Amino acid sequence: MKLIEHIAMYKRMEIINRVPFFRSFELAERQMLLESFSQLYLCQQGRYVFKLHEQSQQLYIVLSGELIVFRQSDHKELGHIRPGDFVGEGAFIAHRERSTNAKALTDAIVLAIEPLALTKLPVVVREKIKDQLILGMSERIARLSSLLERHTP
Repeated sequence: MKLIEHIAMYKRMEIINRVPFFRSFELAERQMLLESFSQLYLCQQGRYVFKLHEQSQQLYIVLSGELIVFRQSDHKELGHIRPGDFVGEGAFIAHRERSTNAKALTDAIVLAIEPLALTKLPVVVREKIKDQLILGMSERIARLSSLLERHTP
């Protein structure tokens, strides 16, 4: 992945203002997160965002493009991560190694949030991050349950 540098703060703010993950964040909270605890990356098609067993623990929010999450052993697709969705929450929250692989299906821009954000940001911002993770994971579980019901005889 390539770090995207030299983008003015107002442009970064413009980008994340469109992402549902940040809808409940105040303007100052978004700016604090962008200035101190996150980076923008370009991940070219076919390149990995992270690999199984990596020690990196950032949370990635897709701003554009699409990622695919898959198992290493048989390359079985586990899901597609589209703009507004996130990936890497297990390692981010539990401070553990990566349990899957994530690769860019198309060129993608992702916002990487550092795990330090969960200890250094004000409580109100941390709670909003946690709330969005819980909401996103519950939506993911509901989608997967629906898929299983349709494929179960």
